[in-house]
Amino acid sequence: MTTSTITGQRRWLGWVFYCTLLLLMVLILAAALDSVLPAELARRIGYNSEGYTLAILLGAWIQFARPRLDGSTRWALTFLVGAASLTLALTLFTSDLPSRFKTLNETFFALSLLLPYVTLARPLRRWPPAVSAVLLVVVVAGVALGSGDSPVVLLAETMAVFVLAPLAFDWVDRAILDPQAQTSTRLRYAWYALLIAIPLVVVLLGDDAREGGGVHEVLQYVGRVHEAVIGLLLVQLYFAVGLQRTGTVPPPRTSDAQ
Repeated sequence: MTTSTITGQRRWLGWVFYCTLLLLMVLILAAALDSVLPAELARRIGYNSEGYTLAILLGAWIQFARPRLDGSTRWALTFLVGAASLTLALTLFTSDLPSRFKTLNETFFALSLLLPYVTLARPLRRWPPAVSAVLLVVVVAGVALGSGDSPVVLLAETMAVFVLAPLAFDWVDRAILDPQAQTSTRLRYAWYALLIAIPLVVVLLGDDAREGGGVHEVLQYVGRVHEAVIGLLLVQLYFAVGLQRTGTVPPPRTSDAQ
């Protein structure tokens, strides 16, 4: 297969990825998704609008904006977009708009920090997984000990993005942001399976398993972060599987080569 053929296929994949998600968001925000899909299916798909928005904007930033940011304007533009995301998040959060619009505040809260994070030059040191671990402890403590009005609880999808993103982009799929990074196919697909399995298991456990405190409260919280999981999973699958941004394969260990 020639280079031009591969380039053409990837260009078409980009059109399909972004146009499909944009069409979904237009139908969701226009409250018209149930006019083209069965009502129950439309409800389930529409529930994940924050994830689709995250995938569109984060994917576009990584693919189109990040490679073009250079020189003295790199961080000025990045922080400007981050500030705009934060402003839009606060506007939506305090607005009286219908819930299908207002719920997107969590995506823009996440993007206000996530866009600067993915703009950082790679490779990063070993601290990203440690950041995820610390944030996970904060989230669990906030859910178990905090009130229903605490930021950790109110911004569940945002917090999930903050926990998962360092693992997604600086441990599992490092080649998305650093083409020379080594990645493991087994690790990637195990991660994708985990992102699919955890929300699915919570759904299958049913509402009764999420009633009460302690572990039940944590399950309830996990049940609220599907959108963050879907958004990051879509971005990872698009770049790593679709565009083949998989970097280099680690050399075999001596014992394996013998």
